[in-house]
Amino acid sequence: MWKELFQVLSDNNPVEPMTEELMQMLQITKQMSEIVHGHVFDQDFALDQRSEIYKLDVKVNKLERSIRKRVITHLSVSNDHAPYCLLLMSLIKDAERVGDYLKNISEVPELGGAKIPDGPLKQELTEIIGVATELLMATPDILNTEDTDRATDLLQTGRNTAKRCDLLLVELAKSDLNAAQTTSMVLLTRFHKRLGAHLLNILSSV
Repeated sequence: MWKELFQVLSDNNPVEPMTEELMQMLQITKQMSEIVHGHVFDQDFALDQRSEIYKLDVKVNKLERSIRKRVITHLSVSNDHAPYCLLLMSLIKDAERVGDYLKNISEVPELGGAKIPDGPLKQELTEIIGVATELLMATPDILNTEDTDRATDLLQTGRNTAKRCDLLLVELAKSDLNAAQTTSMVLLTRFHKRLGAHLLNILSSV
């Protein structure tokens, strides 16, 4: 449906700015990821980095509200493109949640987490995070180019990775990590699973 949406909104349509703002949301979450994932394991964020993460999240939220307002205004005066407007409403909610989960990942130390020691569990989480990051970085370009083959490949990879998250949680229950380390592992696993799920929702529109 994204192809049809892209075509509709490329014909000097009043709804077109909404698509541009969605792409801005995704680009901002990429900036957030670059900060967050630089410290995902040591959880050693400087004050200016934490401040920047929150500022970027606020920008994402403002763009979501802007698009939502535009959609409601457009539909209140015209029934044109209603299915595409509803699709946009769904996509912006997923993009907003991506920003929220990136912010949550940076808050793990405040939630009782600690630095994670090297070992097989950390390696598995590293690979899971790698997939989530790949999804995040690739999504804007895939939407722009309407690359259905790439979207299909990443959808399958993402779904398989979600299953790996569930298996990792089972292994954590049997590990000898201390409470703080386990907290970090569990939260990071869950947050990245949800992060990936929202990105998969966006990719599925292609």
